[in-house]
Amino acid sequence: MCHILKKVKIHISTSHDVYANLALEEYLVTQSNDDILLFYINSPCVVIGKHQNPWKEVDLTLRNEKKHTVARRLSGGGTVYHDLGNINFSFIRNKNQDFVNFREHIVPISAALEKLGISNVISPRNDIFVKEHKVSGNAEHVNSKLGRILHHGTLLYDSDIIRLNGSIRPQKNYKIKTHAVDSVRSPVMNMREVIDHGETSLFLNTLINQLQTILVVDQIEFIDPFTMTNVSALITEKYITWDWNFGHTPQFEFTDDAGNLFKIRKGRVLESENPSLIGSTFESLLL
Repeated sequence: MCHILKKVKIHISTSHDVYANLALEEYLVTQSNDDILLFYINSPCVVIGKHQNPWKEVDLTLRNEKKHTVARRLSGGGTVYHDLGNINFSFIRNKNQDFVNFREHIVPISAALEKLGISNVISPRNDIFVKEHKVSGNAEHVNSKLGRILHHGTLLYDSDIIRLNGSIRPQKNYKIKTHAVDSVRSPVMNMREVIDHGETSLFLNTLINQLQTILVVDQIEFIDPFTMTNVSALITEKYITWDWNFGHTPQFEFTDDAGNLFKIRKGRVLESENPSLIGSTFESLLL
């Protein structure tokens, strides 16, 4: 038994919608008092950290072609690709001290993988590696006012690695000067290549069974976030909006191919030698 964590409730989202699942995370952080381990699997999307610049991190042409969606999460860290072969896990807990402690959340996941025959190591950057390839990236969000933390992690089991690598790099490197958080790239692989535990949903069930021998699990519950009024409101008012996914980007400077300098704040032109461009979206400068 892992005694680092108290008793947890396991919630499994029945939705594959990234915006719904990110909204569900925030709802559980702010509106619940329970210690929860949430699992969800998303349809193809790219999820950027709270303090990142999507124009530096994502191939947005694929978004325009509807090959994936782009979402910004509540936690920091780098850009990740989700699809139906990737499992997301989130520890959402009450804490009043030692807020940022990645390892206490990664260790039980790592131990469960070991029990499933997937030998792994936890890196100094708090990622899980298998055969020197990254299979799990992790990030945290702290709500110190409420004494709640969100630890979010990914588990690459059977993802489209080619699509993953293509999605998390922009097709063009724009001349952007920013203090936004840059992603740290690592070679990745699927854990299904090591040992086949069946389809992703079956692997998730097997993983949860192992976690019940490591953690004290109070109950397991399936949740449809779209049936929760407050979650639906968060989706509509925040997570699907341009203002959150693009406008929340930290302020940056951009130099176009002609050498013109622009200051961009909240995704829009704040300063430019051409007054008519003030207030335009950053995307409009790239057309």
